[in-house]
Amino acid sequence: MSQARPRAKVAILYGVVGGPHSQVRLLRGLRAAGYTVVSGPAKADIIIAHSAGCLWLPESETDQTLLLVGPPYWPGKTIRQSAKERSRNNFRFREYGYPFRRWFIRNLWGIYYLIFEARRTRYIIRHMAEFNLEQVVQAHDVTIVRNNDDEWLTPDLEHLTELNSRTQIIR
Repeated sequence: MSQARPRAKVAILYGVVGGPHSQVRLLRGLRAAGYTVVSGPAKADIIIAHSAGCLWLPESETDQTLLLVGPPYWPGKTIRQSAKERSRNNFRFREYGYPFRRWFIRNLWGIYYLIFEARRTRYIIRHMAEFNLEQVVQAHDVTIVRNNDDEWLTPDLEHLTELNSRTQIIR
């Protein structure tokens, strides 16, 4: 009789306008796939960090697997430029056939997290320029997901795979 394998523990680190209410489908899918969602990255086997959530990644090398979705990394581009482009492009989601109700509710939750998680928002604004993706890649097994029209993550990522052969990039 084989012993059941322990369920992998996953922590989610949200960006500025994200939180549990904006990721209901992800949380439901992780649980359905047999993962246990935990509250802090120190307890996790896998860390999923979205956007500015990458600022809370462990600094030292660990055996945790990292899935970074749109980390804030675009050398030579200011935070202000990226934020301005993001605000402008937010309305383009409607052009992609995003249902209005879903788009509207998603934006309401974004505003909620931006305002009512003000301490987190201030921390992100102060520290985002310090985030060093290259250092993270060197210290961890990392998979990076870059969305097509990502205002925060440069499309020029190939050099990261040279820093660590275990790094994977998904576009």
